[in-house]
Amino acid sequence: MMSTHERIGRPDIAWSAEGAGSGGGEPENVLFPDDVPQQGGAGRADAGEGGRSEVQADPAKPGEQNVLDKAGQGGDETTPDQADRVPEDGKYTLTMPDGIAVDEELLGALGPDFRELGLTNSEAQKLADRFIAIQTARAEARGKVWGETISKWADDAKADAEIGGRKWDGTVRDSRRFVNTMGTPALREYLEASGGGNHPELIRI
Repeated sequence: MMSTHERIGRPDIAWSAEGAGSGGGEPENVLFPDDVPQQGGAGRADAGEGGRSEVQADPAKPGEQNVLDKAGQGGDETTPDQADRVPEDGKYTLTMPDGIAVDEELLGALGPDFRELGLTNSEAQKLADRFIAIQTARAEARGKVWGETISKWADDAKADAEIGGRKWDGTVRDSRRFVNTMGTPALREYLEASGGGNHPELIRI
């Protein structure tokens, strides 16, 4: 029902859209520390643009519960009568959290199956909300693990006897000059997006 897409090194989850963010903070970028990716932005609608009102995540709750809370906030496109009935034409109307769009093609394919199972629109909505919450929690966990991996690469590089320690500032200076002189903007973008710029062996080369 949902597609996962992963910008290299930064897993995200979406229903055919740029959507809920990955877990954890941005790991250090040792070669280009000033290049900090912007959070939010594209693909997210606020309440003033017709989207759902923004619900602040409660740090005391697991990510999955925050997604469920957000999915349950206002903006439901179905009336009470529509929500409690099984669509005869198999066309279900689902409401997604901010930044997540319904995969209309997939929903159209599953609609007849939902109807055959006797699911009301509200029951189909509950399934969608639950599925989004589970997948978002998984993406957050993957993002956290990947961020820790990239951070460990940076720590290993700084501690390396050949390129780290007292040599570290020179190593970073030379590596940045190499990327900017011999590489292309696309190479720099790749190193930043993948986290590969933190890998000790790539820095050593």
